[in-house]
Parts: sequence; C-alpha cells; structure tokens
Amino acid sequence: MSTKKTHIYLLPLYANKSNLEDNRHETEHESKVKFSEENITLELSEVNSLIEERYCLSIMSAKYVLEGTMSRNEIKETMIHHHPHGHPWKHLQFKLTHEDEVIRVNLEPVDERDYIKCIKGFLHISQDLINLEKQENEIEKDLIKHFFDDNIEELEPFRGYLLRKIKIAYKEGNVLNDSNESINSKQLEALRSEERLLPFLNW
Repeated sequence: MSTKKTHIYLLPLYANKSNLEDNRHETEHESKVKFSEENITLELSEVNSLIEERYCLSIMSAKYVLEGTMSRNEIKETMIHHHPHGHPWKHLQFKLTHEDEVIRVNLEPVDERDYIKCIKGFLHISQDLINLEKQENEIEKDLIKHFFDDNIEELEPFRGYLLRKIKIAYKEGNVLNDSNESINSKQLEALRSEERLLPFLNW
C-alpha cells in the first residue's frame, strides 16, 4: 500500500511574485527566486518531489572568486529538508565553507504541522542571510524586496519557534557534525562565530 506524499508549498506565498520562477518537471516541482549581479548569484528555492517523500527549501550563494591566476566558485548553502535517502529525518543542514564540513540539526520528532512552522521560521531567518550577502558584496539593490513580499514579516513568530527547536536539538545531542557526532559547547561557540550560522544559533 503506497503512502501519501506530502507536498509543501510555502515560498510562493511569501516570495515577490514578479521575481518568482515556477518550474514543473516530470519528477519534481521547483519554485525559486534568483538574483545575479557580476560575480555573485543568490537563489532561494523550494523543491517538492512528485515521485517520493522529499522536500527541500534552500538558500544558496555562488561567488566567482579570482585569486591570482586561480579562480574558484565559493558556494554557500543552507537548507531545511527531508528525503528517504542518507539522513531521512527532517533536518536543517549547513555547509561550512572554510572547512568543507556539513552540520545537521535533527528536528525530529516533528509532525507535519510542526515541520511547516520550522520551514516558516527558516524563511524568515533567510532574510538575515540575504542581507549578509548584500553587505559583503556591496549590492545596492534592496534584496529583501527582490526576494519577498511584505507579508514575510508575518513569519516572525515562527523564527522564535525554529530557534527553540534548534536549542532543544542541541541539548538532546541532535546537532551533528559530518561524522554524526553531537557537537559540544566549545564547538557550538565556534559555529556561532560563523556569520551565516549565528542567526540559527542565537538563542
């Protein structure tokens, strides 16, 4: 007996409709808002699988960096997602750029209603990450208005909800490094020194 697939569509409710792209493929449905300027690309995307229990809301920045004669793409990505492979539980995932390490926050146990609250909190916090990119890259455009409608501020209460879930996860040993080991207090403080992680760890 097949289980019912859960589709979650939140980004289209809070995104700037004039910049929202909607792409439906055979196996997945993607909504996204993108900003590109010179050597920097920012993308906020929501993907629902049409064939399996898989969902992902992510914010990604890709920056082309030239160092002497060498060039590289510096990619930073933060997401909240679940899928049936690898780490099947509903979790937040952060990629640490300088160490190429991944930190995961296991949000379980959460039912669908709690999970949606966490996703709404993630959407609200993503404004902080977008503003960081604006400041670091000296972008003049109002990126919050580019990515979101004014109703994004309705999600502020869910920011606190998600932060409480992350705090509980840490206390229960469910903030994990790449080796699936719980991070300790010293490691937590080191993570808080990362500007892109601090909005999620500021509790």
